[in-house]
Amino acid sequence: MNGRSVQARIAEIAGDLPASQRRVAELVVRDPEALAFGTLGSMADAAGASTATVVRLASRLGFDGFAALRDAVRSEVSTQLRSAVGRVRAPASGPLVERVLDVERANVERTLSGIDEADLDRTLDLMCDPARRLWLLPNSQTLGIVSHLADDLSLCRSRVTLLEGSEFRVFTTMTALREGDAVLSIDTQRHERWVVRAQRAAVARGAVPVVVTDRLPCSLDVTGGVAMTFACDTASPFESQVGLVALGNLLVSGVVDRLRPSVARRLDALESTWVDEDLFEH
Repeated sequence: MNGRSVQARIAEIAGDLPASQRRVAELVVRDPEALAFGTLGSMADAAGASTATVVRLASRLGFDGFAALRDAVRSEVSTQLRSAVGRVRAPASGPLVERVLDVERANVERTLSGIDEADLDRTLDLMCDPARRLWLLPNSQTLGIVSHLADDLSLCRSRVTLLEGSEFRVFTTMTALREGDAVLSIDTQRHERWVVRAQRAAVARGAVPVVVTDRLPCSLDVTGGVAMTFACDTASPFESQVGLVALGNLLVSGVVDRLRPSVARRLDALESTWVDEDLFEH
């Protein structure tokens, strides 16, 4: 399977699936535990499909039957990180600086080495298309990092919108969303319910999803879009965001590479404004 998650493979073929297989695929994305700990019959019943349809989907995804698909999803589910409640009770081992250095170095390496070039190209295509408004949807944990990412992207291109605040405010702002816009959601599991509702609503209205999360499968809608993951192992009870920072830097660098002439013009104009208005202390 070349290291690709089941959900990433579903995203690749979702648009070509017949309706019955699509129902099964949507169930796998929405409730991976139903597959990981279920049977062929229970999956078919839950999706309102036949057992033959479930087997055909497994084959379309590159698996040798239902059992192989279930084993793959079970493995993905079993790698989910323990909660902060469990981690805080684990004894520390080794010098603090060395522990943190080892963990964060591994987070960056795993995040960047795990990037699929085709997924990256597709993501940058969406982020650099001036015809699309780019919406950024973080959960509360990633808001700080995503706010900085939104600032960087706003320096590179126009029509970048950060969705933040109450659920009422987010949905109100999203009334400006148009079909074909790109919605970049950034979060960690367990998903905050309002993020799932907002992201699914955006996709239902025609937005193309780019899902950035810590592991797959997840509850967000990747239909017709792209999913990318970042490592967030930690030396503390709380998930690290260093891998997310590295992934964000990669995306900004990719946008600059593709839009360099226009980015240079934008930065020249901004620099002139900053200097003319004497905005910095010397």
